[in-house]
This record gives sequence, C-alpha cells and structure tokens, in this order.
Amino acid sequence: MKPNKWMKDMTFKEKVEYIWDYYKIHIIVGVVVIAIIASFVNSIINNKDYVFDFSLIGTSINFDKEMSFQSTVTRELLGTDKGKKQALVEFYMLTKGSDGKYKLDPTSVQKLMVKISAQEVNIIALDKDNFNALAKQGAFMNLDSIKELDLSDFKTERLPSSKDVKAGTYGIDLNKKNKYLDEIGYDYHDKVIAIVSNSQNKDLSIKFLKWILDMK
Repeated sequence: MKPNKWMKDMTFKEKVEYIWDYYKIHIIVGVVVIAIIASFVNSIINNKDYVFDFSLIGTSINFDKEMSFQSTVTRELLGTDKGKKQALVEFYMLTKGSDGKYKLDPTSVQKLMVKISAQEVNIIALDKDNFNALAKQGAFMNLDSIKELDLSDFKTERLPSSKDVKAGTYGIDLNKKNKYLDEIGYDYHDKVIAIVSNSQNKDLSIKFLKWILDMK
C-alpha cells in the first residue's frame, strides 16, 4: 500500500505518533505473541531433566560454590555426555527458633515434603532430630539391603522394628572429614545422610553415596 501524500509532509516524530495511535493494539498484540513464543522456545532449549536430587538441611553453605558442586555431582553421576540430564543440589536453611532450637521454616518444610512425596528427592543430609522423626515414618531406605555399600568403616544410624519400619540401618553419620562438603561450606558434623525410600534412580543414589563418602 502506498503511503498517503500528506504523510510525506509529516516529521518522523509525527509519523511515529500516527502509527502508534492507529496501530497500537496490533503492535501490543504482536509484541506479546513474540514474547510468548520466545519464552516457550527458550524453555524448550534450556529445560533440564533433573534425574537426581541431593537435598541438604543445615545452618550454613557457601551459595557461590553450590552451583559448582552441582556441576561436579552431575559429571560424577552422569558423565560428560549427559544431554539435558542433570543432578540437582538444594539447600534448606535451619533457623533458630524462640526456644533456641534450630528448625526449618514452614515454607521449606512444605516444599521438601512435596518433593519427597513426588519422588523427586534421592539423597538427603540432615540433622539427627529430623532424621529420627522422618525415619520412624519409613521415609528412608534400609541400607542393609544394598550389597554394594560396605558400611563397616562408618558409624550408622539403626532403627528398631516398628509398625512402619523393619529393624536395620537407615542412615550414615557424617562424622568423618569430607572434602566435598567442606568445599561448599556445609555444616555436616552431627548430620546424617540417607537414601529416600520412594526415590527414583536408586542406582544413582548408591553411586552418589559411594562417591561422596569415598567408600571403597
């Protein structure tokens, strides 16, 4: 379509204002559509398939090194030819309550419980109080049934038989020096590490435990 002759006499600013006044709806809709398409394409390109989740509960961690540690875990478990598959490392902060005891805030508790229920958490490192509370409800795997794990050199957490659990070993004390957890500043002393009983990819969980604990 040829422009109207009278538009030739308009200044650039006047032309912009004219186009905006008459075509702003079309322009806005076009921008929104382009933004939606760009967001959709970006989500497809950058979407990661998390096949392993290591969750840590504690009072401190070096957040600057957390992502580097996540990359290391991904490489150790999945190798370099991993495609979009990735390991996830998440930290949940304990804060001191009015009673002087450390506890998770309600939002973190809800998020963690939802992820555990959805079978997304594989390995968890946590304080002994939370470990005992969850272990008694059958939240963790009986490690005695995993022949690949030699726990003879480790202090472990055992549970007696009850209506929800079978007597056995359900956690490993993090009472030895751990170079990987030291590097990320995680306060692992007096903590327990365990495999979540309903988690997927248990072979990766076993592989991770052997690696993080330098288990022969």
